[in-house]
Amino acid sequence: MHILVNGPTARRGKLLSALAENSGPESPTVVFTENAEQADLSAVDLIIDLVFDKHPDILQFYSVNAPVGTFFILHANTLSLRETAHSLGLIDLLPRIAGVNAWPGCLDGPLWEMSTGHDAALATLKPFSEILGFQFDMVQDRVGLVTPRVMCMIINEAFLTLQEGTAQRADIDLAMKLGTNYPGGPFEWAEKWGLDEVAYLLSKLHQSTNDARYKSSQLLLEESWSCRIT
Repeated sequence: MHILVNGPTARRGKLLSALAENSGPESPTVVFTENAEQADLSAVDLIIDLVFDKHPDILQFYSVNAPVGTFFILHANTLSLRETAHSLGLIDLLPRIAGVNAWPGCLDGPLWEMSTGHDAALATLKPFSEILGFQFDMVQDRVGLVTPRVMCMIINEAFLTLQEGTAQRADIDLAMKLGTNYPGGPFEWAEKWGLDEVAYLLSKLHQSTNDARYKSSQLLLEESWSCRIT
């Protein structure tokens, strides 16, 4: 089996990174790249794109250059697979596509948060998950999936709390970790995932739901903008 992983090292997670170290006769051949358009797709069985939601048009490139039976696992935090395939005129690809939350740290464990835009994709996904060694929890094909949606809302509330002067960053992080037993506080998660990513997802959620819970605080917007400049 030949696997192409497209995206930065920080998003690969422990499981995907470990695949490159396996050298047994039954081990898949894994190629890592940060520019899929320069990679050889002629023999790939599986493409894992960890930055897909920022450049969904690359699905057209994959559809032309990858073999007909190639399966795709695509980072899809800020978009719907079904809506994206429709907009690109690639609805026929949906049985071979699964979405995944690939923010830094989210692929470290054996359980991946995933979605599909077509029921038939599940049957093909299962053998790939067994070969790669992960399990998956399926959620609806919607902007934000579940974990990114909930955590970004919590991060936004933390910024509102800081903005109002109720508590400082370290105190808010500590209170959330002690009070909810989270492995990290909201500011720690925001730093790990990137404020620009958090703000972008919140904007997509607000746009798709018109729910005020997803309207970014002014402080979060200012700091995310500052991150883009620097």
